[in-house]
Order: sequence, then structure tokens, then C-alpha cells
Amino acid sequence: MKKILITIVFIIVSFMIIQAIRYNYEGRNVKNFEFSELNNNVAVLDDVFDKTEDKLIPYILPDCESCMKEIEELSSRNKLNKSQIIVISFGLTNFNYQEFHQNNFKHKEITFLIDRNNTFFRDFGLGFTEEFPTLIKYNLYTSEFKKVAISLSSL
Repeated sequence: MKKILITIVFIIVSFMIIQAIRYNYEGRNVKNFEFSELNNNVAVLDDVFDKTEDKLIPYILPDCESCMKEIEELSSRNKLNKSQIIVISFGLTNFNYQEFHQNNFKHKEITFLIDRNNTFFRDFGLGFTEEFPTLIKYNLYTSEFKKVAISLSSL
């Protein structure tokens, strides 16, 4: 019985260590992260980036009202900052992204992508807990990124 318990504890600890390394490994290159466009083509972030230095990357659930309110606030505040906004949506099955984009982003200067594989938190090393919306600030020239508070006060 003692050997079984030790084996189970060893497996759990090993899993936790592997996950911690997986979520916090160095060498992540944001420019190479891949998401989907509305037409299901793969979009590499480097191809989506424009020449502006700062990028604001909110990660949302498409059916989340508070997420959409934060996007509206971010968009209105961004008129002064002139950062590029790239909204990335959690990938849901059987969701009409075309209609969602048409209703929310069609006439705004916002790039919209879909995380069909739901790898955003792993890619950005944000750990195990998903919260929506999540906002990442990325600097194109230094290649540094950080999670910023949704209050947007640190923008």
C-alpha cells in the first residue's frame, strides 16, 4: 500500500513539474504564435502585426458580455495610444464567428483571430487558470510581453 501511495505522489509531482516547465519555458516567440482567421486560414502573429510598437492582445470568450465591454473600453482608450489591437477569441465549436465579427468588429480598427486549439494560456505562459478577458501587452521592438490588469490603468 505504501509503494502505491508513493508512486501516486511521484506521478502527481512529476506532472506538476512538467506542466510548470511547459507553461514557463523561455524562448517563446510571440511572433510565431498561430491562430485562425475567419476563413479558417492559419494566421501567424508576425504576419498580422502592423508597424506600431505596442500591441494589445485581449483574449475573450465570444459570448461574454463583460469581455465585449472591456473591448469597447480598450478601443475607445486606444484612440490616444494608437496601439494595434488584436482580439483573439477562445475557440468554440458550433459558434458563428462570421456573425460575431460582423456585429462587433467589422467597422473597427481591430484584428480578429480565433484560438481554435485553445493554446493562448500555454503560449503566453499564463499558467493553468483561465480568466476572461485576459489582456496581453506586447512590444514589437523589444519582443517583451506581459499580462496587464483589465482595468487598463497600466496601459
